[in-house]
Amino acid sequence: MFNLFREIRILRDEGKLHTALLKRTRVLFVISTILLLVVLFNIFFRDVSTLILLLTAGLGIIGFFLGLYVFSHMNVVNWNEEKEVLMSGKMDKIGYGALVLYIVFEIGLRTFLKAYFPATVLPLLLAGIFGTLLGRAVGTLVEIHRVYLLNHPR
Repeated sequence: MFNLFREIRILRDEGKLHTALLKRTRVLFVISTILLLVVLFNIFFRDVSTLILLLTAGLGIIGFFLGLYVFSHMNVVNWNEEKEVLMSGKMDKIGYGALVLYIVFEIGLRTFLKAYFPATVLPLLLAGIFGTLLGRAVGTLVEIHRVYLLNHPR
């Protein structure tokens, strides 16, 4: 993990990392951290059963993997050959498809949770959203790492 921070610093110092991409990734991490804190507050200070605790953890994990492998494609990360910089690009067909899946996932999750778990919908819903945002942020970091390896062979 610390190597990743070093790689980001090196790419930024070399001028090969667009600041908007870095800011977007930081915002995703901050929002996901806030959502995690709200979920943890609801778990520790509300009367939550073991089933709801397991569902919350499961939704967070499922959301993370969906965010990492599917929803991280909403924000396209491109290597600009002319400027020699890693920057966020325009969404392509895969990005729009991921956006549609993201919206369907969020609406479907909210509808399902309200129907079957009306009393504890908040921590469950926020756990799923937390996981997807964290997965999207980590997916962006994976792309940054891939570009670092291309520009700095070992």
